[in-house]
Amino acid sequence: MSLRLVRIDDRLIHGQVVAGWLRALGAQRIVIVDDAAARDEFLREVLSLAAPSGVPVEVLDVAGGAARCIDLATSQEPVIVLARSPRTVLALRQAGVPIEVVDLGGLGAGPGRRRLHRTISVSSDELAELRELEQLGTRVEIRIVADDRPIALRSVDPAR
Repeated sequence: MSLRLVRIDDRLIHGQVVAGWLRALGAQRIVIVDDAAARDEFLREVLSLAAPSGVPVEVLDVAGGAARCIDLATSQEPVIVLARSPRTVLALRQAGVPIEVVDLGGLGAGPGRRRLHRTISVSSDELAELRELEQLGTRVEIRIVADDRPIALRSVDPAR
């Protein structure tokens, strides 16, 4: 499977993704699945410019992203898939994208959000979506950087 990393990170492309994950996984393409970013031409351009030269970036809405990820899952090209929210990854999984593991990389704090780990805070809806991903057979792990040992959601989920 060429989906080397499926990551939820509200920052999408940033230094950890570019410097750490791309190199560690040997990924050659980044697919961003985010409805708002897909509609925003300026943001699509900024996201493309944030990737290293020679690494194509595709910014797709959920429907287009699901179809593209299904295609890429059976290709030989190593790919990183980035999404801003658990809801997006759940929609991809429900659309048939074979996601074995999803990485929680960064979800910011704010009103109505509970801190699970250092840089990961979730709303009650997001936590329910992550639990639903687990029920569908997707392992949910926390790995801020590629060198981190994975931490299972179950070990930081207050209801478990």
